[in-house]
Amino acid sequence: MKQPIRIMDFRGTYKGGGGPDKTILNSAAQHDLERVFVLVVYIRQPDDEEFQITGAAKELGLNYVELIDRRVLDWSCVIQLKHLIRKERIVLLHSHDDKTLLYSVILKYIVPGLRIMHTCHSHSEYAKESFANLAKYGKFLLRKKMQLWLMRRHLTPVLTISENTRQRLIRGRLKQGNVAVLYNGVDIERWSRSQARPVLRKELGLGDGDLLVGTVARITYDKDFPTFFEVARCVSSRLPNVKFVIVGDGNGDELEQAKKDVAARGLEQIVCFTGHRTDLTDIYASFDLFLMTSLTEGLPNTALEAMAMEVPVVSTAVGGVPELVVAHENGFLCSVGDVGALADSVSSLLQQPQIRQEMARKSRKRIENKFDFSKRVCLLEDMYCYYSGDGDWPEL
Repeated sequence: MKQPIRIMDFRGTYKGGGGPDKTILNSAAQHDLERVFVLVVYIRQPDDEEFQITGAAKELGLNYVELIDRRVLDWSCVIQLKHLIRKERIVLLHSHDDKTLLYSVILKYIVPGLRIMHTCHSHSEYAKESFANLAKYGKFLLRKKMQLWLMRRHLTPVLTISENTRQRLIRGRLKQGNVAVLYNGVDIERWSRSQARPVLRKELGLGDGDLLVGTVARITYDKDFPTFFEVARCVSSRLPNVKFVIVGDGNGDELEQAKKDVAARGLEQIVCFTGHRTDLTDIYASFDLFLMTSLTEGLPNTALEAMAMEVPVVSTAVGGVPELVVAHENGFLCSVGDVGALADSVSSLLQQPQIRQEMARKSRKRIENKFDFSKRVCLLEDMYCYYSGDGDWPEL
């Protein structure tokens, strides 16, 4: 009988993680054990006392190892990884972020025969004007060059999660044939409105006629929350029965800073924060509308989840979002920073429940047809066979 391919899914993150972590952990839980053996390995900073990946992996019953990573290049961590790869007889290492991208290349040269592949979940493009000074802009450009240099040391094609991200890598001088798209997906059985309770509505004291616009996101610069706050101001001036909520946390004090920003704008009664939550099906079931004001994205899991939960999306047309949201069919797309257009789109949908309901239905249908997670897992297994040298590239 043919032995399963032995793979290490390799990632570093902080606190509760993000969209890529949901994909990694849920993929590992659903793989066909006769085809692939997956060891999930996370590296984390020693002072991250809110690290939650361990509990999530345990709950899913995964083969999971966690290592402490103390500096930019922690050789003790690299040596532990080397021993782990040999002990578990890993043949293919799958990296998912900048740090594991670097460590994978090092491990390739110190573990003979190890094959390495990479999934690029996002690849930001910013102009010089987005930075406070030239030094910060230069650091950003240097980091991008290093990312691309490291990707070229991995097996091809490098995987991305949207056509938009693929084109960004090609603009960065990766060859067209060396980059392929494997779309994110969601578990359509789990992410179902029929199994959820709108818990936030009660928590926020909303009545039957009140409306709730929400987002689920890390509180970072990329999400452009100042625009989110101004959209909330405009919409609430037209519709006094609407509230906005942000579900998520930051790496440091970003949540507290965001609360101060809301207070300074006089929006404390309009914009609410929940911090990090794990009951996300119930959270989405509480929303009448999902609003995303990001400056950049890959293919956001949160938008996928919202659509699966039959929540229409209003978003900036960034990254792979237009590959997911079909404008005027299952949501609206606007330009980055365009408060007026975003506010008009949100207001229009909130005032037209029948159109909102139709968009909700079409959102769910699009997820079922194109972004079903179980199909993605099967496709990834075929790719693992290819990267390990034991199969052909699958039809996408």
